[in-house]
Amino acid sequence: MLKRSLIVVLPLVFGLTVFSCKEKAKPEPAPVEKINVKELSAGPVVHENLSEAQLEKIMRIQRVLAEVNPSTLEETIDDFKSEQNPDKEIAIWLAMANAYEKFTVNHKGLDRNKKEEAYNLILMRSMENEADAKAETGLKFLSDKEVAEIFSYYTLKARPITVEKR
Repeated sequence: MLKRSLIVVLPLVFGLTVFSCKEKAKPEPAPVEKINVKELSAGPVVHENLSEAQLEKIMRIQRVLAEVNPSTLEETIDDFKSEQNPDKEIAIWLAMANAYEKFTVNHKGLDRNKKEEAYNLILMRSMENEADAKAETGLKFLSDKEVAEIFSYYTLKARPITVEKR
């Protein structure tokens, strides 16, 4: 009787053990869809007020990027007010402004085309790896050496923009 029970139970235990060791199927990640940055619009205001420290950082960002970013200071402040985590976004934009400023200070005679291309390259790099940022920007004016220099100034990890479709 015991032998017969073992003959029935052992294959059952073995089967359950093998079955339970199989990896659980991981859910498929949501497909990534690329959209033009110019198609984005700010969401609703999340923070009615920003701190004095945040506003000072935003004013620095605005001052450094004013020649290549047409947004007014008020528009820029409103954009940060609509961020879930304005400090994280301010840090990214400060890193972008610092990279842009280092590059333009080291190259005093840059024309408008190179400045705009440098800004667009830094903007894309903030969201993508270097190779993709370079490809997406469609460079016409910056040399490979200048691109490498710009990349050396922006060292944050790429953070794609997450968009909520409505």
